[in-house]
Amino acid sequence: MSGWGAAVTGDPRATHAPEVLAALQQACGAVRAASDPALLELARLRLADLLGATDEAGARPWGEPAPEAVAELGSWPTAPAFDDRTRAALALTEQFAVDVTGVAPGPLAPAAAALEGGVLAFAQGLYLLDVGLRAEVALGGLFDVPVPSTGWAWADDGGAGQSGGAPADPMAAIDALLRATARLDALDPVLRELVRLRGARHHQCRRCQSVRNVAALAAGAGDELLDAADPAAVADLPPATRAALRLTDAVLVGRPSLPDELVAEVRAALSPAEAVELVCYLVRNAANKLSVAFAADAAVVEGGVEYQLIDADGETVTVDGPPAR
Repeated sequence: MSGWGAAVTGDPRATHAPEVLAALQQACGAVRAASDPALLELARLRLADLLGATDEAGARPWGEPAPEAVAELGSWPTAPAFDDRTRAALALTEQFAVDVTGVAPGPLAPAAAALEGGVLAFAQGLYLLDVGLRAEVALGGLFDVPVPSTGWAWADDGGAGQSGGAPADPMAAIDALLRATARLDALDPVLRELVRLRGARHHQCRRCQSVRNVAALAAGAGDELLDAADPAAVADLPPATRAALRLTDAVLVGRPSLPDELVAEVRAALSPAEAVELVCYLVRNAANKLSVAFAADAAVVEGGVEYQLIDADGETVTVDGPPAR
């Protein structure tokens, strides 16, 4: 695919999805303002280690935890530098990143007790950090450029990352990020829907798995294809779709890793703008981790599927049924 020869010197989203990058910066600023920045910084450092986000070395800190806590972070369950509140937050951090389905029956209750009303804002910060670092690894690998959080988590305003009347409520800021991403439209709707469903199955989000996007249906996606855990087993997928699904698995499952052959496959099948949009959609779709973490992901429909479309403003709208064939 042409276009990959141009040199990239910063976050590729600044070129191909600037509104999404700005919304991400605002959302990160909102969670820092609403949560405990020192706890978020410990979470950032721990997640960077767990996810192999090497670009985070020397990145701008989100807060100022005690130096001894930073030094002993790898031994947080037993090291004396950590109190029960910090241990509860770090247990939530690791479970959220490693297997979000284990959050609600595991560390959520102790974290809620320790953080009290701050657990939601902290979890929203974990979402942005977890998938933000996964996107950092993906974009860095695809474009062969460092993409540290100093760029994607901080607005260029010299402050907390909020400016221009940005939402102070973290969920409102995250919603603005989701809408900005939904307004991107370079990708084929069937590819986008298969990627969304792949992520929903990885995170075991019940509602997301029960939803079907009408744009994908209108473009010809059938029930057999959308219901398949492995779409390649039921259809001869285009190269772009195969590459997109492989990238989805590489970014969302376990420690993100982009081997050279995957980078080559994505570059051969997708343009730089399409690859950036795909990574942005992975971040957007992974917002379901918040619902799963709080066991708030139940399907709306008792049987069958829920039909949705994305309107011109990027809002997700439920509609009565699929498009006429």
